Amino acid sequence: MILFKKKLTPGELKTKLAMAEKKLEKRENELIKKRDKSRLEAREALRSGDEKTFRLASKRFALLNNQLNVIKGMVEMATVMVDLVEMQTGLSEIVEIGGLLKGYQKDLGIDTKQMEGMLKNLQVSMDKVDSAAEMINTSMEVATSGDINVSEAQEGLKSELMAELEAEKAGGSGLEDRIAAAKRKR
Repeated sequence: MILFKKKLTPGELKTKLAMAEKKLEKRENELIKKRDKSRLEAREALRSGDEKTFRLASKRFALLNNQLNVIKGMVEMATVMVDLVEMQTGLSEIVEIGGLLKGYQKDLGIDTKQMEGMLKNLQVSMDKVDSAAEMINTSMEVATSGDINVSEAQEGLKSELMAELEAEKAGGSGLEDRIAAAKRKR
């Protein structure tokens, strides 16, 4: 059990976030390959009329697609968190410089009320950055705990694949193929 959790420096945090982002991107690429393989398996099963294999492959496709969407959201969150760390670092430096300027003004006998107001505004900005980071964490928790509606995804995949197979049977290599290709890119 850890009694005191060590607070990471902005540099350490950026490094850890970059490492996490790379791991997530690697996992995202693996999931894309698995999802595409499941889609092809579902298509072939549908073509051959094997309903059981189609159900399994389409369920796997839907689950992988949902997991892929969560991973993509986490990659975006890591990128935003790196931006927040950079903004926080910049604001901390500004606050520190502002404190020095306040001391210089006092040494020179200049009114410091203006400087104090500016420093308060900067502190409010830093608080807003922290709040944004908390909101991102909360929204990711909500996104990852959502209910996965696999059957809808299966039905959508089935209708998409049926349309592709019908287009192949009709021998149409024109508009139908372009529509199907556009759907796959989604």
